[in-house]
Amino acid sequence: MVSDSDARREPLVEARLGRHAVGYRVDAPEGYLGLVQSVPEAGRPPRPLVLVVSDGETVRFVTLRRVAAVLPDEGRIVLGPRPIAAVSRKRVAPLPQAA
Repeated sequence: MVSDSDARREPLVEARLGRHAVGYRVDAPEGYLGLVQSVPEAGRPPRPLVLVVSDGETVRFVTLRRVAAVLPDEGRIVLGPRPIAAVSRKRVAPLPQAA
């Protein structure tokens, strides 16, 4: 399900990303993530899928839904917080004890 804020954000993100974002610095609440290495596209018309970000040691695939701001004048992308995964409240059976 796409929220209204996600629906409004996607055209902005798509308009400012693509090949133009390669080399942009990526900052997140947890700190500097690295530089955009590529923005793979798919579909008709082609649309960006994710940001491929690397700090030289780690490669990360960042969903476009995390993009809070694209700052072309600064060559920078600012990410919002990571989405929190849903947690199941089902009771899990304990593991059997080894004899």
